[in-house]
Amino acid sequence: MKPELDPKTLSDAAVFDLLMQPEAWPDDPAAQAEFAELLELHLALQSHKHSMDLELKTRHAAGSWWLAAAAAAAVLLPSLYTVKHVQTLKARNQNIARIDQEASKRAQDRLWAGFFQQTSELLKNFEKHPELCALDKENREQEREAAVSLLLASHQLASQGAPVPEAEAIRTDLHAWLSELALEDGCLNPERASELRRWAKNNNLETQAERMGRLLRKETA
Repeated sequence: MKPELDPKTLSDAAVFDLLMQPEAWPDDPAAQAEFAELLELHLALQSHKHSMDLELKTRHAAGSWWLAAAAAAAVLLPSLYTVKHVQTLKARNQNIARIDQEASKRAQDRLWAGFFQQTSELLKNFEKHPELCALDKENREQEREAAVSLLLASHQLASQGAPVPEAEAIRTDLHAWLSELALEDGCLNPERASELRRWAKNNNLETQAERMGRLLRKETA
């Protein structure tokens, strides 16, 4: 940046001349930011020009230059304070919005990660040999109840939108399997249980759910 274009070293007259000529501003981003802030202050003060002129004329007619100066300061200083205060509030609100957005995203990712992790655990448990119930059927009441709960969570996640496209595709596959299990009786026919296990294995559901849950947990760590 050329020294003669540094707003800190320029005279007030030179700075004022440059304010209304953005094309003549230096290429340095920091200097451009200073000129932009000065221009914003200048435009804000222009909005108070009429009240300042009126006050100065009144004081000047009374023949007191120092009162006129005080009157100008009375109009000028609140204007400067207001502009700076608005700028501070704007920056703070932008920071709060970014923080809230990031917190919301992480909370959503944790919900998705929890769904995949719990579904993966359910699929692992379904591979184990359970106790038998009436008529030599498999007692899958616990797994069926878990499937119902996970289906509710799956519906909620679908309405929120997935953190990544692959997560939605895997959720859809898991949702279909969970729906089948949730519709069964707690006392499950062994042939039907074997069919559900083959479905999960052929579509690699357990591995996919575990991998996606691990990925999302890592992103929220």
